[in-house]
Amino acid sequence: MGRWWAVALSEAVQGDKALAVTCEGEQLAVFRDGRGAVFALEDRCPHRRVPLSPGPVKPAGLQCPYHGWTFDGATGLCNDIPNLRRDERVPARYAARVFPAAEANGFIHVWRGKGTPAAELPGASYRAAGREHTGSAVANIAFEQYLDVMLDGPECLLSFPGVHITDYFLGDARRDGEHLVLDRGAVWLGNGNGPAFVRDHSLWVRTRVPLTGGDIRVELLSADEVPLVTIFIAVSENRRGTTSLVWRGFLHTAPAPLSWRWRMARAIGRAPFVIFPHIDGAAVAALEVAPSRDRRLAKTDASAPAERVVPVRESCAV
Repeated sequence: MGRWWAVALSEAVQGDKALAVTCEGEQLAVFRDGRGAVFALEDRCPHRRVPLSPGPVKPAGLQCPYHGWTFDGATGLCNDIPNLRRDERVPARYAARVFPAAEANGFIHVWRGKGTPAAELPGASYRAAGREHTGSAVANIAFEQYLDVMLDGPECLLSFPGVHITDYFLGDARRDGEHLVLDRGAVWLGNGNGPAFVRDHSLWVRTRVPLTGGDIRVELLSADEVPLVTIFIAVSENRRGTTSLVWRGFLHTAPAPLSWRWRMARAIGRAPFVIFPHIDGAAVAALEVAPSRDRRLAKTDASAPAERVVPVRESCAV
């Protein structure tokens, strides 16, 4: 089986330059042709195995920076070798591996695996209204662990300035298709003392984490479940136990304390959230293994219906 993975922001692939990305450990070169269509090739020239991504994009495709071989984005076939005569044919075996690519909702997606690419791309709701902030990074944590920590302790992976994310779950985790959704309490900094379970939670943090894919959605909500901030994070396995991150987030216009609104208004150009590329290993090790255990169980339970509710153990709220 195959799957679409979001690997880059649309605006990151422009002009006559390719972008080097890593998805599921596979190094890819993503580029556009003169009409703006996106393509993805293995980031290795089949001739001498040097990276293709540093080479220029030509009308005929992506050109290897070493010997100038040019590869068609749609087929991967080599269509030009500079030292051949114009009447000489390029052997079909001189082809780069090609990966289907598509663009939607501000992300470039690449199909990885076997089978015909699915018509529907993940994250149909990526586009949200509000002030937009984007970014990318490589996090020093393995892909599966990143998904687990996003459920067990999202405060280890991201933050909202002026907000404290508590360790108190607001109900059970619930299965939504191929995702697990969990709400936890949060408070404005300086508001409320004492243990999290006796506080009034003026905010919620909702994490929507895939069972097997790489599309995460994190929302900062008011107690009435009105979105204040929405972040869409595309994650995929990088090399050597690291994880590729690409995100697009939005600051909404919902009511919030004046002090926070004032802070956000002053922070021109700064996002109302921070995604951590450098993960605190000690903080991750201290987390209780809680809803992530249910994600692992749901992932292996192929017969579980999409609407099934997966309970989080009550003892996990510590």
